[in-house]
Amino acid sequence: MIYDLFIATTADVPEILALQAENQIAKGGALSVEFPAAWFETTVQEMPVVIARRRGRLVGYLVSSAPERTKDYALGQAKFEAYPAKAGAYNSGPLCIEASERGQGLAERLFELQGSLLRGREGVGFIRRDNAASRAAHAKYGFLEVAIFTYDTIEYLAVARTT
Repeated sequence: MIYDLFIATTADVPEILALQAENQIAKGGALSVEFPAAWFETTVQEMPVVIARRRGRLVGYLVSSAPERTKDYALGQAKFEAYPAKAGAYNSGPLCIEASERGQGLAERLFELQGSLLRGREGVGFIRRDNAASRAAHAKYGFLEVAIFTYDTIEYLAVARTT
């Protein structure tokens, strides 16, 4: 597949929100947190949020954000309590890819771009422990499973990589 990769701007936020909404757990997706527009608008101005488009349509994104951006979200707090990250670490994720684009190598391209933009820094994410596809994808791109934690009766894994 041919994808065009970009660093998101505030103009991309409405499409990011639409893709996020389609992929929430309540709709059969795997996203555990639903961030509001204001959160994305601030985040895209602070750190690179990489996006992918195919034929002009947003089909995927991978967020980078400062740990402070998730301090008001219990799941983000639980991740950093389970795994105290290195100085200068960032949140890697969420990663969201439209269902029709999965398995086409897009996750790899997004992770590669994120890593090249944040070289030498530790990216820390979390995955539901029962999400085998995401665990395999993260392992393939250099993430190590560094801690297990439970939030709201669901087991998660903290994952980390330094590029």
